[in-house]
Amino acid sequence: MLWIEKDGSKFMWFPGPVLFRIGSIPINTLGAAVALATLLGLWIVNREAGRQGIHADYLTEFAVYCVLGGVAGARLWFVLFMWSYYAAHPAEIFMIWMGGLAIQGGILGGILTGIRLAKKHRLPVWQVADIVAPPLILGMAIGRISDFLTGDAYGIPSRSFLAVQYPPGTFVYNVFGSTPVLPMPLFEAIGDLIILGMLLLIKYKKPFQGFLFLLMLELYSVLRFVLEFWRGDSLRTVLNLKVAQLTALATILIAIGFMIGCYRQTKGHRRKLRSREN
Repeated sequence: MLWIEKDGSKFMWFPGPVLFRIGSIPINTLGAAVALATLLGLWIVNREAGRQGIHADYLTEFAVYCVLGGVAGARLWFVLFMWSYYAAHPAEIFMIWMGGLAIQGGILGGILTGIRLAKKHRLPVWQVADIVAPPLILGMAIGRISDFLTGDAYGIPSRSFLAVQYPPGTFVYNVFGSTPVLPMPLFEAIGDLIILGMLLLIKYKKPFQGFLFLLMLELYSVLRFVLEFWRGDSLRTVLNLKVAQLTALATILIAIGFMIGCYRQTKGHRRKLRSREN
């Protein structure tokens, strides 16, 4: 394990916003994570699309634009809830390499982009949603690992053995200094990977198209709602809950509603088929 010393204090090494440099060119930690998540996502989507008989070129375009829509949505969501700051610093709105991407906004941006493209190419929306669900949650895990390395999306100060002391140059150090904080991005990444495993286990046993995607939204929203109690950088709103928690609750309710609708529609379709056979 690599350690660094600063002002007489000893810190575990974290790269911060810049992962490494090639000569004088900085390779951004967040940018590297987005690139890795995109490449892995494209590979998984193309492989699954071929297995299900969907034209891979359509889904490649679909995945790329969904990533772009997701990044735009994630940034817009963050900026809107931090508008008092960005109104005074408008030049920083587009500086995503400095942190500030809200995953929930990214999911919404990706969904809206995906629906538009699926309809454009006349692709089965729910089937495509199930295809992108596993790589999406994997990409979210990679993004949270990036946040862990940069000290973004940090937790509250804690004396727990799980707490991490971040060095200068990381986002959390600018807020709490050398005080140890809970590594909430790492906990969320682990939760995302558990959700990924669950999706893969029931991949061939789903009761209807769209089930994997809706289940992923529900499980992630439950995870996010719980972890937010220990986040140190979230905005509070009504009932002392945080914006992310209210969004998670709304997502759960909407996803359950769609699940009920899709199940009833599938059940009705199967009844029609049986009646025709009889």
